[in-house]
Amino acid sequence: MTPPVTSEETPHITAIERSMNVGFRFVNLRAPDGGAVEAIYAERWTPQGAVETYTLRGMTEAIAARFRAEDYPEGDPLWETTGTVAEVITALLELPPHGAPGAPSTARHASSSLWVPGAR
Repeated sequence: MTPPVTSEETPHITAIERSMNVGFRFVNLRAPDGGAVEAIYAERWTPQGAVETYTLRGMTEAIAARFRAEDYPEGDPLWETTGTVAEVITALLELPPHGAPGAPSTARHASSSLWVPGAR
C-alpha cells in the first residue's frame, strides 16, 4: 500500500501533475545495477521548436532546462534553473513559449549541475 501524501509533498506532486497535463513524458533513471530509481527525468517537445526537461532526485533537488530542438541533447540550454521540484517545474511552465517575446533565446553554457540522459 502506498503511504499517504504529506503536506510537505503536496506542492511537488501537484507541480508534477501539472506538467503531466501539459505533455511531459517520464523516464525512471535507475542505478547502474538496474536497482533503485535514482532520479526521474521528464521532457516535452514543444510545437514552437524547443525541448523542455527536468530531472528530480528528491523534493529539494531538481533541475529544469529549455533547449532549442536542433541543439538537443548535445547543445547548451537557452534557460535552466535549480531548486525544489515545485520551484523548477513552476518556473519552467511559466516561461513564455519558445520564440515569443520575453522567451529565452540565447544558448548559455550548461551549468555543471545540468545532466541530460545520453548527453555529455
